[in-house]
Amino acid sequence: MTDPISLAAEEWFGIKADPGDVKRLQAWLCESYGGESSDILRKVFSSGEAAAFLTVNETYFFREPLHFTFLLDLLPVFQKSSLNPSLRICSDAVATGCEAYSIAMLIEAYNRARILEKEKPLSYHIDAFDINPKVIEAACQGLYNPRSLREDGSSFHYMANPYLKKLGTSAKGTGQRPEGVYLVDSSLRENIRFFVHNLMNEIPSINSDLGYDLIFFRNAFIYFTPQNRGRILSNLSAALKDGGILMMGVSETAGANPPDMEAKNKGDVFYFQKPL
Repeated sequence: MTDPISLAAEEWFGIKADPGDVKRLQAWLCESYGGESSDILRKVFSSGEAAAFLTVNETYFFREPLHFTFLLDLLPVFQKSSLNPSLRICSDAVATGCEAYSIAMLIEAYNRARILEKEKPLSYHIDAFDINPKVIEAACQGLYNPRSLREDGSSFHYMANPYLKKLGTSAKGTGQRPEGVYLVDSSLRENIRFFVHNLMNEIPSINSDLGYDLIFFRNAFIYFTPQNRGRILSNLSAALKDGGILMMGVSETAGANPPDMEAKNKGDVFYFQKPL
């Protein structure tokens, strides 16, 4: 018989919970609430508290660099389109925010080159969300350890350099920030909105009449149950404007079939596009 937490994880979050994660959540519920009644489960799942135990938050800057090369190629196309006064991007299941900040860093690098050429920079806005309130809080703080800068994204690290400040050494036992922590420059937050959202529900767009030009939904699809994957893809498709593009993880694209979207590729990059 399936335990109540696993059933709630599928009902509320759409995922198949790892048994080890379920045990950790059970222990926390007993310690914090004295049990796992239906009312308690409803409270911790509806608030997103349970997500801190049941979701995977693996992320780092410029993960899967092919997608960022593709984005860099797309920016002039968006720049030339009279239908795009401002580029609207959504970063879904963003965890601690590395993906959203990476997108912003790339666009800012593009804009610096535009300004040097005395061309108009590209206006943009990024919505970034996760179901876990704790990781969204971390994203807003913008503090990252060296593991967030991995070798497979190193070809883009020069774009991060102007926006990552390495903090000084802290004395041991003081509770202060550890040595080697990087702080993201607050200027990047001007065009990013971080918020908590459950992908099982419709995605709240910047403007309900417009939708997004581009959605990044990478390396999260695999955690949803087969029964819920169609619902997730429908919500993603509905949030895109006509002609909008959905980027999924390299290993996930083959197993996805978003409604009302066409599978396409450019070189080694596979993506989905909503017809105009």
